[in-house]
Amino acid sequence: MDINIISFDVELMTFIVQIISTLVLFIVIAKFAVKPMQKFLVAREELIAGQFAEAEKTNADAQMALNEAQKEIKIAKFEAEKIIDAAKEEATTKGEAIARQGRVDAELEMKKASEVIKRERQNMLNTTKKEIANITTIATEQLIKKEIDANVHQNLFEEFVTLVGGSNE
Repeated sequence: MDINIISFDVELMTFIVQIISTLVLFIVIAKFAVKPMQKFLVAREELIAGQFAEAEKTNADAQMALNEAQKEIKIAKFEAEKIIDAAKEEATTKGEAIARQGRVDAELEMKKASEVIKRERQNMLNTTKKEIANITTIATEQLIKKEIDANVHQNLFEEFVTLVGGSNE
């Protein structure tokens, strides 16, 4: 049994040395590795928190810019509609003015044409009357030449001269 006790003592000794080595290792790791690791983790956590806050700020700024852009787009659309409506109204007004002017011009041209037609008609009537008078005169002369002999012609001539001569006196 002695051998078992020694072996137990050796094993107990090995166990105690291992426990002490492990504790020393934990103390060394705690002293030299854990504190720098904690500092690194805290710094990393602060960096991530800062980046997260910056991302939220950037997101808020982007949302504000988006809202502003949407407002500007609405304003631009409204102004474009006003411009289009004004252009339509102006086109309508100009179209109506052109139509009115066209009607006035057409009426003026109709009056001018009517006056020209009246003048031409009057000229034709006057020309026709002159031609009828000439034809009548020629026909009358022909008839008178045939019906009036020289004596009657002489008597008519003398009457005319006395009538005209008496009107001068």
